[in-house]
Amino acid sequence: MKTHFLLAVFSLSSLLLRAQTLPNPILFCTQVPQPFGFATSLETFGNHQASTFSAPRGGDLYIRYPDGSLKNLTQTAGYGQTGMQGATSIAVRDPSVHWSGTKALFSMVVGSATARYQVQSYRWKLYEITGLGKNDTPVITLVPNQPVGYNNIQPIYGTDDRILFTTDMPLGGAAHLYPQHDEYESSPIVSGIWRLDPNACSMTDGLEMLTHSPSGDFTPSIDHAGRVIFTRWDHLQRDQQADADIIDNTGYGTFNYADETANAAKSSILPDVEIFPEPRPGRTDLLSLPQWANTNPQNFNIFNPWMMNEDGSEMEMLNHLGRHEMGNYMTQNFTNDPNLHDFYTPISPTPIRAMFHIRESPVTPGLYYGIEAPEFGTHASGMVVKVNAPPGMHPEQITFTYVTHPDTRAPDETPSANHSGMYRTPLPLSDGQVIVSHSHATDYDENIGTSGAPLSKYDYRIRLLEATGSYFKASATALTGAGITKTVSWWSPDELLTYSGVLWETYPVEVKVTPRPTTPTLHLQTVAPSEQALFAAAGVNLHDFQKFLRRNNLSVLAIRDVTSRDDADQQQPFNLKVSGSAHQTINPVSPSPVYEVKHLQFLQNDLLRGIGGIATPKPGRRGIAKFLHDPTAVVYNPPTSGAQGSANIHPDGSAAMIVPAKRALTWQLTDANNKGIVRERLWISTKAGEVRTCTSCHGESTLNQAGSPSPANAPQALTTLLNYVKGIDRDNDGIKDIYDAFPTDAARHIAEPVNEQFVANLTHWINQNLDNDAVVWTTESNTCHANAAVINNRAADNTGKIDRLRRFVDLSNMDSASLTFDVAYARYDAVKFDKLRVWGIACDGTQQLLYDKSGSTLATAPDQTGLFTPADCSQWRKETVNLSAYAGKTLELVFEDVGGWGNRLFLDNILIQETGVSPPCPDTRLVSGTITTGKYDAALTITTQNGGPTTVSTGTNVLLNAGKSVTLQPGFEAQSGSIFKAYIGGCGY
Repeated sequence: MKTHFLLAVFSLSSLLLRAQTLPNPILFCTQVPQPFGFATSLETFGNHQASTFSAPRGGDLYIRYPDGSLKNLTQTAGYGQTGMQGATSIAVRDPSVHWSGTKALFSMVVGSATARYQVQSYRWKLYEITGLGKNDTPVITLVPNQPVGYNNIQPIYGTDDRILFTTDMPLGGAAHLYPQHDEYESSPIVSGIWRLDPNACSMTDGLEMLTHSPSGDFTPSIDHAGRVIFTRWDHLQRDQQADADIIDNTGYGTFNYADETANAAKSSILPDVEIFPEPRPGRTDLLSLPQWANTNPQNFNIFNPWMMNEDGSEMEMLNHLGRHEMGNYMTQNFTNDPNLHDFYTPISPTPIRAMFHIRESPVTPGLYYGIEAPEFGTHASGMVVKVNAPPGMHPEQITFTYVTHPDTRAPDETPSANHSGMYRTPLPLSDGQVIVSHSHATDYDENIGTSGAPLSKYDYRIRLLEATGSYFKASATALTGAGITKTVSWWSPDELLTYSGVLWETYPVEVKVTPRPTTPTLHLQTVAPSEQALFAAAGVNLHDFQKFLRRNNLSVLAIRDVTSRDDADQQQPFNLKVSGSAHQTINPVSPSPVYEVKHLQFLQNDLLRGIGGIATPKPGRRGIAKFLHDPTAVVYNPPTSGAQGSANIHPDGSAAMIVPAKRALTWQLTDANNKGIVRERLWISTKAGEVRTCTSCHGESTLNQAGSPSPANAPQALTTLLNYVKGIDRDNDGIKDIYDAFPTDAARHIAEPVNEQFVANLTHWINQNLDNDAVVWTTESNTCHANAAVINNRAADNTGKIDRLRRFVDLSNMDSASLTFDVAYARYDAVKFDKLRVWGIACDGTQQLLYDKSGSTLATAPDQTGLFTPADCSQWRKETVNLSAYAGKTLELVFEDVGGWGNRLFLDNILIQETGVSPPCPDTRLVSGTITTGKYDAALTITTQNGGPTTVSTGTNVLLNAGKSVTLQPGFEAQSGSIFKAYIGGCGY
């Protein structure tokens, strides 16, 4: 027996030893335990704040190597302190490893009170760490171009090495809207997922909002397919604090701002200005009104898994999962329709109501681990779950798997033997094992210490999951052995607090090489062929149209057939007919009643709700739903017979509307009286320039209510929209707005970030005379050009000396670009001559020589020992340089004269414009009189004046370029010495 016992012990020890063996180093964070829940750094939401209450100082970024050894990376790099946590104290969170496995991002807050009652503001900032090897010295640097003055957390590397992260920077970066309040407790929340380019010239150039979320998006990651996977808090309901003020006079002090401006007027919440969705429970005063007759109240609260492309487009729930698949109780919205019923039974036999900390398995693409956790009191810990949802899998085929026992999904004062504790941040490893941050506690957390020495029930340590029966539980042995201990103290700031003991271990990530997705989802063109055909038929170039949308921060949402609805959704009306049309989609089992719908009505989330009282409001605002009123979007939408924010539903059931991008949106179907029939339950936002088509309002997972597949019709409404938009020319300059970068400025046109004719001399340029000598760029007029830049290389012997004209150029709205300029030059002789160079300098300082000509190659006229001045236009030459490498970026453009004691050099008509744009010009053009040097474009026809003289004068260089015809009427004359060209075949560059 003794021998068998010893063998059993040996065998168990070997298993434990093997289980603790990891394939790669593990980054993780330590944290001083914080027993209090709401709005602290590990909670489900509101976890982004950086006060010492939310994030006690004293934690560090650690790495565990495969041999079990540990290194305190932040301390080794010179950050953090032990003992009293003062000005250089830190807290850390959210490490994320680069694709190469050689560096990582993380969030860190630096500083704490150094004396009692010292109140300061602190912010989480993004940092990058290199030197992760066991024998390396780690180096930590602040990530450039991140928002300043806001909390920036949860960073990841994009496939192009830009950084995706969440931040509480408010919509549009408007400081007076800070902080955005959530839809639940009117508490500060992150505003969505943002992206920054650390190599951009500035934050303005490199920072963009990808999603706008009224209640927050959390923990983005990029999966094998290039999709951004994240958790979104879906809480589209009316303001419960305002309801409490109205019903019970609770004293929240809710009120309304007139608009989103800084000095907007404030007014009472009465009369109630909220319009969407249905009133919440308890608002019997509203539910008794005629417009809400036979309507159930609406409240909503769920943390769903979402996905989107890396550029923020095509955002929707993971694989089009919904509450019917995940499982969440829903009431029917109308009480007088016998076909509608409350929803109780989810499609998945293992339902969940939340999925936090989502991470994809590196072994099984499309398999995602996460946590189902309560909203409060457990620091976002609960049951480990997983779901297999690779791209293309139907949501009705997707089920969730409980990895740990279902008893772990919620805390329990009297837990069963199956309750193995609380779990958070699951990490699937490259060898198939899974690490979790685990606590043995099974109850809600609370302070079991004192006010001066708070102590948590929870003991988060990083552990491997081990199989036990049908489920898994945390290993008895933590990956850090006995744990990492520390003694710290800090000001609360009113009270001196202390902690001495084992630190929490959180946020584990594996340090390894990760292949970038082979099909990244940046700049995807996913407009279906049927919709692309509508663009062609309307004579609208899709590429150019999307650029028009981007320039104006707009997008298009089109629905093929609003009458078609998913067969599982029987909580809202599903027998829908287009008002005034025979088109309908009817459930054959329950064919009546039938609801006629006439309009699709969009709503936008406006930050208008204040709290704290009109006299002493708290900073920031909560968003509420308002009928779409974005002024730019309104201009480009066709007239409607519906109420504000509406688009007419076409006879084929389609609807289409231009909407504001980067703004949370929702919608409803309304009848002829503008009453809501079917209401969306989620907020979404769109990418600027996105043209997105949905099959229907609640899209079919497989079949609609009539048992048919998703509609495939080309939506008539999109044709109506395109034909309307393409005719708008707001500034009456002959260039339609869809091809005009400046639709309200008749003097400026598309894609001309530089159109320099030196009318204002050198005002727009930095003029560098590096040697401070007599040779310097200036301007003068000449026979062919009214004004031009000129440099006199004969003014002094400037051999080898450099003079520059410099200018920053924004090409952010271009997909391709070209530089053209006119040059005129004559050498002095074969020995004395000069050089012209053009440089492009990127924001990181990288220089590219774009143009380099000198001597006879540069010359446009014979050698001259006298000062050269072009005699006529024939002594000028147009040069073209491809700038497409800089498209979408900002560059510094440099014209550089390298002296050789040669002669005068002239520059003019420096133009940067987009190549391949069609057509950036008016449809027709009439030229008459004496026409001067230049290029005259028209999409269709150019005609000279009929019955009067049209003259190309001596010394001019004229190009007529039309799409269909150039007609030279009698009287047209190109005089001797002029250059005249005419082309047919395409207006453009």
